[in-house]
Amino acid sequence: MIEELGVIKKVDQDHIWVETQIKTTCGGCVANQDCGTGAIAKTLSPKSQLLIFRCTKPANVGQKVKLGIPEDDLLSASALMYMLPLLVLIASALAAESLLPMFGVYHELWTVVFTASVTALSFLQIRRHLQGSKGRKYQPKLLELVPLRGTGIDIREVTDN
Repeated sequence: MIEELGVIKKVDQDHIWVETQIKTTCGGCVANQDCGTGAIAKTLSPKSQLLIFRCTKPANVGQKVKLGIPEDDLLSASALMYMLPLLVLIASALAAESLLPMFGVYHELWTVVFTASVTALSFLQIRRHLQGSKGRKYQPKLLELVPLRGTGIDIREVTDN
C-alpha cells in the first residue's frame, strides 16, 4: 500500500475534502537547480490536489488523514495509461502499413492519420474505462483519521495472562 498524508480542508455531513501536496521526482534530484525540466515542472505543475472522500467519523478542518492506494492498482493504472496506448500505436502503424496499400493508398500521411486516430480512440476508451465503475479501484482510499494533537490516545494495559 502506498500511503500519503493529507489535510482536511472542508467537512460536510458525511464527506470530507482533503488536500494533498503533489510531489514530482524533480524535488529529490541533485541536478534540480540546473535542469530545464525541473524549472518547468515547478512553474507549470499544480502544487496541491483536492480530493473528496466519504467519511462518517467525526473529523475537523485541519486534521490530517492517511490516504492509500494498493501498489497493484497503481501499476495496472500505469500500464493502462502508458503501455496500452504505446502498443496500440505500434500495432496500428503496422496494420496501416500493411492494409492501406491493399486499398490503393500508398502515401505515408494516411498511415500517420490512421495511427493517430486509432491511438486517440484508445485514449478515449481508457478514459471512459477509468471514469466508470471499474475505474474506482484506481482512486486513493481513506485509511484513517490521524488524531489531532492534544487529544487523548486510548492506552490499554496489557497483562501476561
